[in-house]
Amino acid sequence: MRKKRTTFAAVILIASLFMAQNINYAESVSERVVTTSGDSQEADQSSATESSRTQETLTKQESTTTDPEREGEKQSDATSSEPQTASANQQKNEAVTVPEGMEAVAEKDGLILYLKPETTEIAVKDQKNGAMWFSNPQDREQDTIATGYNKSQLNVQFELTYYDNTGNALKYDNFTHSVESGQFEVEKVEDGFNVVYTLGEVKSDIEAIPKYISEERFNTLILGKLQEKDQKEIEKRFKYDEENKRYERRDSSLKGVGLSKVTRIFESVGYDEAQIAIDKAAYGEEESGSASVIVPVHYRLEQGHLRVSIPENGIQYPDTMKIQSLSLLPFFGASGPKDKGYSLVPDGSGSLIYFNNKKTSVSPYSTALYGSDHAVNQLSQIQKEQKARMPVFGMSYGDKGYLAVIDKGDAVASVEADVSGRLNQYNTVHSSFSLSSMEEVTLTNGWRSSTVKRFQAQPFHNEMSVIYEFLSADDASYSGMASTYRDYLTEQKNLTRLGDDTELPFYVELIGGIPKKKFFLGIPYNAYESLTTFEEAQDILKEMQSLGVEDIQLRYSGWFNGGMHHDMPKSIDVDKKLGGAKGLQSLQAYTQENGFGLYPDVSFLEAFPEAKGFKKSYASRQITGKLAQLFPYYIASFTQENEASPGYVLSPEAVPGIVSGFMQDYKETGLTGLSLRDLGDQLNSDFNRANVINREQAKEVVMNQLEQVRSSDASLLVEGGNSYASPYARHIVDAPVSNSGFNITDEAVPFFQLVYHGFVQYTGQAWNMADDQDSHVQMLRAIETGSAPYYTWFYADPSAIKLTSFDALYSADYRRWIQESAERYKELRNVLQGVQNQTIVKHEKLAKGVYQTTYEKGKTVIVNYNDAAVEWNGTYVAAKSYWVGGDMPE
Repeated sequence: MRKKRTTFAAVILIASLFMAQNINYAESVSERVVTTSGDSQEADQSSATESSRTQETLTKQESTTTDPEREGEKQSDATSSEPQTASANQQKNEAVTVPEGMEAVAEKDGLILYLKPETTEIAVKDQKNGAMWFSNPQDREQDTIATGYNKSQLNVQFELTYYDNTGNALKYDNFTHSVESGQFEVEKVEDGFNVVYTLGEVKSDIEAIPKYISEERFNTLILGKLQEKDQKEIEKRFKYDEENKRYERRDSSLKGVGLSKVTRIFESVGYDEAQIAIDKAAYGEEESGSASVIVPVHYRLEQGHLRVSIPENGIQYPDTMKIQSLSLLPFFGASGPKDKGYSLVPDGSGSLIYFNNKKTSVSPYSTALYGSDHAVNQLSQIQKEQKARMPVFGMSYGDKGYLAVIDKGDAVASVEADVSGRLNQYNTVHSSFSLSSMEEVTLTNGWRSSTVKRFQAQPFHNEMSVIYEFLSADDASYSGMASTYRDYLTEQKNLTRLGDDTELPFYVELIGGIPKKKFFLGIPYNAYESLTTFEEAQDILKEMQSLGVEDIQLRYSGWFNGGMHHDMPKSIDVDKKLGGAKGLQSLQAYTQENGFGLYPDVSFLEAFPEAKGFKKSYASRQITGKLAQLFPYYIASFTQENEASPGYVLSPEAVPGIVSGFMQDYKETGLTGLSLRDLGDQLNSDFNRANVINREQAKEVVMNQLEQVRSSDASLLVEGGNSYASPYARHIVDAPVSNSGFNITDEAVPFFQLVYHGFVQYTGQAWNMADDQDSHVQMLRAIETGSAPYYTWFYADPSAIKLTSFDALYSADYRRWIQESAERYKELRNVLQGVQNQTIVKHEKLAKGVYQTTYEKGKTVIVNYNDAAVEWNGTYVAAKSYWVGGDMPE
């Protein structure tokens, strides 16, 4: 009996092992469906089953309520499953095998780099979880959507767009114009390899045969050394020119087999490069002028990531070509129609594009990093979009993902993304780099006119590189991507954590003085209008203190050199109508005594209209040679107000001298804080043909100025928060808190806040200046993202801004807001106390309008933006309210 039981048990064991083997390894790559993490999409059906009452409540809310704080946000119909366990993920990824023809060329820090020499496509294996990442889709031949050119594009590792000397827009890619013709070389180096591509027409075989050759050289050097059969072959390929006593090559007969025969014959008689040069020199024959481009691409494994780069001055091409942009690895990690997950793009605070969202009727995502270049002429402004502040993008498949950081060349880079179904069956996200800018010029001669293209004199030639960080398990989400990027900033850019005693700040901007046009006996003249004197600023601060507001960080704008639109800041003259230097010192003493921050504001990157001290030599030049001017835009037509007095973009070459002069006077004031209006917000070129300064070089200038200012022990507050400026800042105002609402995107996420919380204190747009002035919704958003409150105020009567260019400040009368702002601040401080120096380890969407934020020491906040209450796993959250758990405040 015991023997029978033993036999039966053995049979069961063998069967179970066989079944387990099928489950673990039988799936193919194309059949595998990967789930998304809970960070991005709707709550999991299976977890909701565990709490049916919760699911019923949430389902009811989703069908009956709206999401007011995310108006314009695109929601996905797809639901996601909970992330699988690490062991299950590893078993799935182990099913991915190295494709045939790929060779391992480097192994380091848990990564293996593969190369397919015939096509130069690459793959990276992450040994932590067995995941394989490919530069090109491995099942691209089965793509039923892509045809012709689009089908061929699936093979490329980079693509160039350029204009020829006649103005035609053309494209080169490394597959069609290099790989297919074998015009590339692979060099293996330590921890990686280099590929040098030659794109376009290279010197063809026909170039080994002279176009013209003298009668004497033809008879003695060629025919005299050949047998009769070969002589006849050569004679029929040339025609004799009686007048010039020379032979001319018949190009029409030199194709295919005929060309091969003749080149072989010429080689046999020793006709080499030296002989070709003699014949070309004799008849003044020029080179063929074939347009060819040399592009080196370097792949390296380093510090646990893959770096893909194009070295400085690496791209070589003829002057007749005007290369506009280079797209790098456009299909790296591309997901297919069965994959579930999302792409992360740096739109505003961060945006997700869900795989296969079927939005093929709208434009793909494409946004330049750090906003527009004001030195490039912009006749119209179509929409006000959120700037891309961070040079990152990524993909999450749920159990695996990657974050890409544009490490070099980010100032000229863009991020592009698309979904399956438009040109092919893949979801993609990648970087591209602008190598040359262009403007069109209309030339008029009487009744005739024509438009020609003008290109910048010196194209971009700096290094371009992208770092790919590979993620797995819980890190394969936008929360994990944010943590990875934060680690990059701390290790590479010296981002430092806030102190343990850091409290939640209350940001307030007070407007000092503004320029105002007044009239005397009907004659207009420029005057100065005081909105908030230094004494009035103290009165506002005292009133805020009496209402229980603490840790005030005061940004004071319009305090010197003529107010908000100040004169050139090469020196400092504190505006007397505000109280002069003594009034400023009194305000400073008051803020120091009460532990507040004082940050007087200055602009270094533009000269305001009619600014004193401005010289045209300070201004950047457009590509056309004109001064780079700044005009306001009409709200109705989005076109420039050309009748208004213009401001000017300051050249990066002039900025260091201006900053140096300002800082000399600033040190004498004894001030310890400084607000930078544009050094962390704008990035502008100078296209002066004598000395082009591209955006990457302009970024280096800006960073040098930030370093200079910080070295003076000044605490910095910056506006906007472009990533290169953030490590220098103590505070960021006007940080992005949402996205641009592009149709291609599905979800706004607080990626920006996830990166910086605990390291830099931040706030979004002033609550009273935002489109949505509901301070309750603003407070909920601040609770969700760990942001501080922010208001812009002035003391004077609101009528003071009438008939000025500052009428947008109509809602900045502090009396309307101070009581409410104090109440919001105290409530917000009660929720966020004790976490100012903690990172946000996870942010996730629980359901429509319901978001959860978790801090590193356990505090958890759930925010409900809906008009009705929700219940989540036993937790009740009232309508338009929040719940705090974990590390609860006392």
